[in-house]
Amino acid sequence: MREKGFRKCIVCGSDYVYCPRCGKGNKEETWRYLYDTDLCNKIFDVLSSFTFNHIKKEEAREKLEALNIPKGMKFNAEIKKQIDSIMAKEPKVKNEPKIVNEDD
Repeated sequence: MREKGFRKCIVCGSDYVYCPRCGKGNKEETWRYLYDTDLCNKIFDVLSSFTFNHIKKEEAREKLEALNIPKGMKFNAEIKKQIDSIMAKEPKVKNEPKIVNEDD
C-alpha cells in the first residue's frame, strides 16, 4: 500500500510526498499536488500557455530558456516531446533570387 500523500510529478515523474491534510507538505504550495518542484510547475505553465495558444513558440522557447532547466533533467515522454518541439530551431529560409531561364 502506498504511503499517505505519496505522489508522482506529472512533469518529471519523480516520486515525492505531499498531503495538505495530514501536514506532509506546505498547505500554501497547492501546486505541489501535481509537481514536485516549483521548476516543474513553471515548466508546465509554459507548456500549457503554448498548447492553448496564449503564447507563440518563440515566447515559449524564451520562457523555457529563462528557467535554466538543468541538463539531463528527466521528463515524462509527452512533456519531453513538447519541450523538444518548442526548443527545435526552425531552419532559416534564405530568400535567394530566382534564376530566370531566358530560353523559355
